[in-house]
Amino acid sequence: MRASSLLSAALVVTLVTLASAVRAEDASGDAARALAFSVSPGTSGGPWTMKVQNTGEAPLRLAADPHLLVLEVTPPAGTVLPGARAAKATTTAPLVVTCSLPDDARPKTDEGQELVVPAKRSWSTSFDPLLYCFDARARAALVPGATVRARFGWTTKATKTPIPPAPPFVASPIGASDGKLAPSKLLEATAFTLTDEQRPLAGPPPPASGPPGTSPEGTPAEEQEKASGLVLTSSSAVDVARGVELPVTVTLGNEGSRAHVLSFRPELIRFRVSGPAGTVSCGSTVERASPIKELFATLGPRGRASQTVLLTAQCPPDTFDKPGLYRATAILDTSLASGRSIGLRTFDGVVTAATPTLVRVRTPRRTGTTPPRPALD
Repeated sequence: MRASSLLSAALVVTLVTLASAVRAEDASGDAARALAFSVSPGTSGGPWTMKVQNTGEAPLRLAADPHLLVLEVTPPAGTVLPGARAAKATTTAPLVVTCSLPDDARPKTDEGQELVVPAKRSWSTSFDPLLYCFDARARAALVPGATVRARFGWTTKATKTPIPPAPPFVASPIGASDGKLAPSKLLEATAFTLTDEQRPLAGPPPPASGPPGTSPEGTPAEEQEKASGLVLTSSSAVDVARGVELPVTVTLGNEGSRAHVLSFRPELIRFRVSGPAGTVSCGSTVERASPIKELFATLGPRGRASQTVLLTAQCPPDTFDKPGLYRATAILDTSLASGRSIGLRTFDGVVTAATPTLVRVRTPRRTGTTPPRPALD
């Protein structure tokens, strides 16, 4: 009889424990249900916006860290991404590309960027989607017609036995609602479909057109570049943990029908870098006082030549201190490196890369650097 009583008691405790776990799992969305999470795409390559609105009646604590964002992109049927073969017609499962920051850039706890969001208030911030959809495959998925679904927070692995959610939490109750609402690990937004205007751009929007017969910037050097057939390209993307050493390979190609003699050296390559702190110019062209023939080379039709340049050596020391996405546009300027004084007919002009190098810096350059505190709208 005693054994039977002990067994009954154990069974009751087990059932109560399982019931509590189920209630905890079911209630894990209490805080999330009071928060409306949304992502709005920008236009003409502009930044996107993420927003969390407290639609409830009680204040909630939010882990307001943009690095918690995850984008799930489903490109239109038939889209072929880099490194993948064309999908078979019999394939029914849609292709989904997940965009998120690497583990070393995602927060491990819900402390540090926490923000109390009162009832009917909101928090929002702008972001560049290419910071998350960074590799070639992910960038190629962000085409018109792609469906984008956003998540914010931490995911949990599915288990056969329901268990209470454990920290970290993206949203949790405070004050009078503590103990009445269960915390949540994840917020989800309504999906949207990208239009042509909303497609992210690898480079900045093109400058306004100049007068007829001129380049966008309207300079004679750039007109000479067009006529020459010279084309400058650079590494498509560079991903680093810290902005300390950033090697970029710059390639000059001759798409014209005649050969060109010119000096193509690292000291003649400069960059225009736009990033979290604005736009800076990196490097400068110095006039070559005494040119020698060994500094010049001939680039024939369809010919190509490459140079690897350390971007951080060209730019001011603090250019890449902040984590984020940078666009580095390579510029070859041979206008002050002419060989005409030694009898060479050289290309003396400017060639600008049409597409910049995307540089993702995942963490601050200086240890102990804290990001700005989030603020309510």
